[in-house]
Amino acid sequence: MSRQRTIDMIDLGERIVRKHLAVQPGEDVLIVADPETETEIYLALAGAVQSVGGEYTVALMPTRGKERAIALTAPIEKALLGCDVLIGVTHASGAPTYARPVVELLGQKRIRALSMVMRDLDNYLKGAATADYEALEELGQRMAGIWGAAGRIHIHTKAGTDFAAEVSKKPVMGQLVIVECGIAREPGREAAFSDGEVSQRPGTDSASGTVLIDGPMAGLEGLDPFRLTIERGLVTGLQGGGARTRQLAAVFEEMPGARHVAEIGIGLNAESSRNGDFEEEKKAMGNVHIALGDDHFYGGTYSCPIHWDMVFHDATVELDDQMLFEDGELRLAAYSSR
Repeated sequence: MSRQRTIDMIDLGERIVRKHLAVQPGEDVLIVADPETETEIYLALAGAVQSVGGEYTVALMPTRGKERAIALTAPIEKALLGCDVLIGVTHASGAPTYARPVVELLGQKRIRALSMVMRDLDNYLKGAATADYEALEELGQRMAGIWGAAGRIHIHTKAGTDFAAEVSKKPVMGQLVIVECGIAREPGREAAFSDGEVSQRPGTDSASGTVLIDGPMAGLEGLDPFRLTIERGLVTGLQGGGARTRQLAAVFEEMPGARHVAEIGIGLNAESSRNGDFEEEKKAMGNVHIALGDDHFYGGTYSCPIHWDMVFHDATVELDDQMLFEDGELRLAAYSSR
């Protein structure tokens, strides 16, 4: 490893542990990786935990396929009961923060968690990672308040999306709308890095319309666009001529539960790059993503082996009669008036 890379790794670990998670002396931090995680990443995090007087444990779980993407091993599930902080850095598997035992502990406010999954070092150092996270957290909390107070969300794009859903009034981890803006300093909070979004499970059976996916998605490579028809919270139609369409059709055949609309997320990070990486692009200001599959993280009861985010660009977002984004641009007058 080059000297500069070593310095970058150490700086990253210190930033995450001290600023984003505010780990305190005596706290126990569980770091979950898989065989494809860069060793230097979890070693840097472990070193930073030790530097603040905390205790770290690094757990290596198997690489999972889509059938068990978020399944933790039994020893890791037991280790969760003894930790204060969870950091997920799995590179090839799903996010540990979506595993049901983690969701339950977050809901009980017994742990806090940070997800750094499916990313390489560049994603921790450039683009969305360079944002002012204190300001981003403030924006996220205010945006969540506006969303949570509304009755209905309507999203459309020039590319062809025209999609609406009721706003759920069921709190999850104490929030009607989940704020993931890189800060998780109190029990019950969950964030990612890099980060910058607000999200919610749509009201039960209420999501309907057409979504044109023209950005990246979890689980499948490529950028060929495809169209989803959604009725009463389920995908009822899939159109497109590319490889992603064919692969997704096969997933729907294999896993009927993957047709379920589990999440709507709105990106808030103005520093995010449009680089074809779904973890980066879904955080970008004015981009929107929906997720299909499992919704337990969002307070639902719908079980599925996958939770796949799908990004579409430059959205217009309306909450009741208030427009928050127009073609991907934040309407500052509307935002600041609340």
